Amino acid sequence: MLKAMYVHVPFCDSICAYCDFGRCKMQPQLADRWLTAIERELLKRQLPTAISTLYIGGGTPSALSVKQLDTLLTLLDDYAQQTEEYSVEANPENLSLEKLAVMKAHGVNRISLGVQSFNDQLIKRIERHHDKKRIDQALDQIHEAGIHNISIDLMYGLPDQTIAMLMEDLNIAANDQRIKHISIYSLTIEEHSKFGRQKIVPCDNELEGTMYELIVKTLPEYGYQHYEISNFAKPGYESKHNQMYWRYEDYAGIGCGASGKENHIRYDRPFQLLNYLNDEEVFERFELSKSDEMFEFIMMGLRMKQGISLSRFEALFQCSLSDVYASAIHQNIARGWLLIEGDSLRPSEAGMTFLNDVLMAFMD
Repeated sequence: MLKAMYVHVPFCDSICAYCDFGRCKMQPQLADRWLTAIERELLKRQLPTAISTLYIGGGTPSALSVKQLDTLLTLLDDYAQQTEEYSVEANPENLSLEKLAVMKAHGVNRISLGVQSFNDQLIKRIERHHDKKRIDQALDQIHEAGIHNISIDLMYGLPDQTIAMLMEDLNIAANDQRIKHISIYSLTIEEHSKFGRQKIVPCDNELEGTMYELIVKTLPEYGYQHYEISNFAKPGYESKHNQMYWRYEDYAGIGCGASGKENHIRYDRPFQLLNYLNDEEVFERFELSKSDEMFEFIMMGLRMKQGISLSRFEALFQCSLSDVYASAIHQNIARGWLLIEGDSLRPSEAGMTFLNDVLMAFMD
């Protein structure tokens, strides 16, 4: 049963040096045409409206004007009536009280703010267009609008970033009572990003590992639970929408650049904006076999500290996970990377760190 919806907004005011996501520079007329195409897609697909989580990402949803944002959220109103969590991604430099008021009026109750770093030198290096002062102002504005579930994105392994810089970012974020959730990711140099074209070399594996260990050690000391490989939350503020992915629930993807999974089919809608505007159906569909789904269920579920429900696996696939993957489970338990506790197969802290190695055993 479809429980979640993701809507991809492809527009950004500027392009970050590390970004290779489906996005383009904001053009108001194109955005108006895109909204018409979103309405057309929603009418055509006739998706169920009993959605538990709704997430608008990008790109930069806050790059839309107040009027355009209101139009988009109005199109989604029918799907937002029963949502427990309604998230919108935003950047500090183009967020405003007017846009936040529109979000609040339509039921948005969670903001994911693209901070990346509080260090003005690093922010400039990755070609973001805000500074620490503007981040603080944006956090105040979100609270003033009555939205108190705030997540921020941080990055590590950035060019010229030191351990001391990372520690400062962690301390600033963790000491800010407004911030309930922190997603933190290592920099990946994508071939078609500006960094990729400039042949920027990523930080070495040893430094990246040291930084990750520091993150995992530091944030829990401030009350943030490490509930997923890259995500930390104050109790009760774990991302409900992202847990839909990690628990392998079905979800709809709306707009060019979006992905979804429905009825044993995973699909990607490539970022081809003009095709989408011209109502040309472009979906890449992958029919998932039972073995595909069993492995993906494990791959996603082991990202979470709570791990996988053995009984849910058996109910979905009519077989025992412990039987089908006995060798992989025993091998990883012996390494200290997996644990079985009651109905749960879950990773240890080391298992979360070495998840790719854990999963290799399930592919044999």
